[in-house]
Amino acid sequence: MKLALTIAFLVGISVSVGHAAVDVDTIPMGNPQGAPEMFGTWTVTKVLCKDCAGRRPEEVGTKLILAPTSFTDPFSITCTNASYPNRAIPGDQVMKLFGTNLPKSAKNLIPQKGPVTDARLACDKGPVGRVLFFGGDKAIYLYEGEDYFIERAKTP
Repeated sequence: MKLALTIAFLVGISVSVGHAAVDVDTIPMGNPQGAPEMFGTWTVTKVLCKDCAGRRPEEVGTKLILAPTSFTDPFSITCTNASYPNRAIPGDQVMKLFGTNLPKSAKNLIPQKGPVTDARLACDKGPVGRVLFFGGDKAIYLYEGEDYFIERAKTP
C-alpha cells in the first residue's frame, strides 16, 4: 500500500513538472501522528524571507516546543490537544512542491537525497502551522510568508 501511494505521488509530481506549482495540500497526509524525531525544543536560528534585506530578525532564538500530545508555538498558540499529520516527500521534490512559498535561501538547506517529513501542527484537529523536518535536528517552520530555519539542540 505504501509503495502504491509513493508511486502515485511520484507520478503526480512528474506529470505536474510543466505546471507553475503543485497544490501541496492535495497530497494526502498518510501518518496521523508525529514521529519521535519531531519532538523536543526547536530554536529559530535563521529567518528565511523574500524581503529580509535590512531587517534585523528578532525571531532568532525563539523556541518552539513539540511534544507528542501538545505544543507551544510562540508565533501562534499553545495547544494541549495536538496532532501532527505528516507525510514523507523526496528531498529533491521539496522546492518543486513548495518553491513558490519558500524563499530561494531555503534551497541550500533542504537535503536533496532522502526523505523530508512534511508535517502540520494541528490543534483540536485544525491546522495551525507547518514544518518541514530534514533529519539531523534541522527543519523549516513555514509561517505566513516568513519562514524560520529551526534546529533542535543535542541532548547531553
